[in-house]
Formats: sequence, structure tokens, C-alpha cells
Amino acid sequence: MITKKLIQTADIRNSFPWVMLQKWEHVLFIHLPISPEALRERLPENLELDTFDGQAWISMVAFKVSKNRIRYLPSLPYLRPMLQLNVRTYVKKNEEKGVYFFTMDTNKLSVVLGGKIIKAPFLHADMAMDKSADTYHINSLRKGKLSATFHASYTPTEDAFHPKKGSLDYWLLERYIFWAYKNDRLYRGDIQHERWKVQNAKVNIAKESLFVFLTKEPIVESPIVHYACSKVALNGMIKKVK
Repeated sequence: MITKKLIQTADIRNSFPWVMLQKWEHVLFIHLPISPEALRERLPENLELDTFDGQAWISMVAFKVSKNRIRYLPSLPYLRPMLQLNVRTYVKKNEEKGVYFFTMDTNKLSVVLGGKIIKAPFLHADMAMDKSADTYHINSLRKGKLSATFHASYTPTEDAFHPKKGSLDYWLLERYIFWAYKNDRLYRGDIQHERWKVQNAKVNIAKESLFVFLTKEPIVESPIVHYACSKVALNGMIKKVK
């Protein structure tokens, strides 16, 4: 019943071959302009960097996963609530636009282990999210050899809106294909959900070391920050690209 209601709310076609339903909450997008040269050397050779008016972008996306359900199976309560922090950039392949994930941090070790099977770049981190007044706070400390830290607070500041097609906001947000690269193989996943409805937001980053994999100075201007209250998404099977 819950799954049916969520699918109807998201206005998602039943024909989409989804394997997992998720509900994301308190989504923070931090979009950072970056020199194209800093990113091209970090991409698999069979992906093309996508730019907006010649400008490349890299984003941090943090959120809580409050619902997690594999198709045809009961809900998975041990995966709730799950926190996630993704680092991604914007790419295309054969003119199909999407995002490429460098890292996907989560506080659930079971998801990290599952990521090894589905070839998603999940990494284990100690993570916490809480709220005070209208401000959300997220803290993440990644474990292991690729350790990284992210401490930030974010507050929605304006009324919610649907980004206008053709705008930079739309270009940054409306992406329904993602790629990841592991063991010299490229993998693709597809998702479906309603268009993003976001608010502009302000963010205070107290500490951040998620971009240590970049060998060149990445940031050239101030970030664009978005907040979304929630989003229901259907995830397709991640497949190896030939």
C-alpha cells in the first residue's frame, strides 16, 4: 500500500523496470563551478564531460533515505534511516546526459557491502543529521584509506520553485542517468521521479575534504545551493556498459 501510494505521488510510469524505491528527505545540493581540466583527467575515457556555457560543475549532495524498498519484497527497516553524501559531476555518453559518481558515502555498512555487488562507489562513514529551528546540520567522517570529512549546516531561504527548462538550475538538477567506474568497467543506472521542486538555500561549511582526489585547484567561483524537502525515486538495475 505504501509503495503504491508513493509511486502514484511521484507520477512514475509503471512500465519503468525499477528494482528499488527510495524516499529522500532534506536534500542538500552544493554545486561548485570547476575548471574542466580538473575533471577530465578523473573521468573514464568513454565518458564525455558535460558543461554549461563552457563551465564544468561538481556537486555534493547530502540527504536522508527514510524509505528503502526492493521491488516485490517487504520494506527493509534495518536500512532506515540511512544517510548519504554523494560527490558527482556532469557527463554525457552518446548524447545522453547524466551524472558520474566519484564517491557515495553512507552510514550503513550493509549498503557499502551491497555496493560492491552492484558496482556503486559506496564508502562507509560515521554520519549524523539533525535540525535546529529551520537549519539542518550534517556531519560525516569517512573511514578507511580514503578518509574524508564534511561538516555543514544549511537553511532554505526562499519559496520552492521548479527550475525553468534551459536554466542552469534545471541543467544541474534534472538528471536521470548515472554512471560509475569500477575495476576498469563502466556501469550505468537509471532512475525516475518527478521534476525537482527546490528552494534556494544558504550553507555554512565548517570542514570539508571530499575533493582530495582532484590534483588541480577545483573551485573558481561561489557555489549554487539548493534544498529539497523530499523526493520519491525509483531506481533501475545498475548494468555494465558495453
